[in-house]
Amino acid sequence: MIGTYDLSKRWSFSGVFIFGSGNTTTLPEKFYFVEGVLRQEMGKLNSYRMEPYHRLDLSAIYTPKRKRFNDRVQGSSWAFSIYNVYSRMNPYFMYFYQKGSVSGGNLEVKGRKVSLFPVLPSATWNFKF
Repeated sequence: MIGTYDLSKRWSFSGVFIFGSGNTTTLPEKFYFVEGVLRQEMGKLNSYRMEPYHRLDLSAIYTPKRKRFNDRVQGSSWAFSIYNVYSRMNPYFMYFYQKGSVSGGNLEVKGRKVSLFPVLPSATWNFKF
């Protein structure tokens, strides 16, 4: 979903909301030991789906009054934006790690989701020449 609003000749605002079903992934279904090493047996290809993906991005663009400071520059603008405004940690992929030991009788296999890009602000100066 996209929304834009021109407040004036100088200011414009926009927002983008993105939603998608979670990425498909292949996860291990069985774990077993071979010569003392823990092995994984993977399930069917892409048989699992991660949680849904969603984020909100907002931006504002300011176009100042044109000044003659250089004959080659035709105009400029400032863009301020925030990617993933509410800092949702959308899962990108998942991996498994071992905790404990076999000899201690406390071996656990844990899965961990990896997310990229929490809230990410930016400012940009654009100019035309």
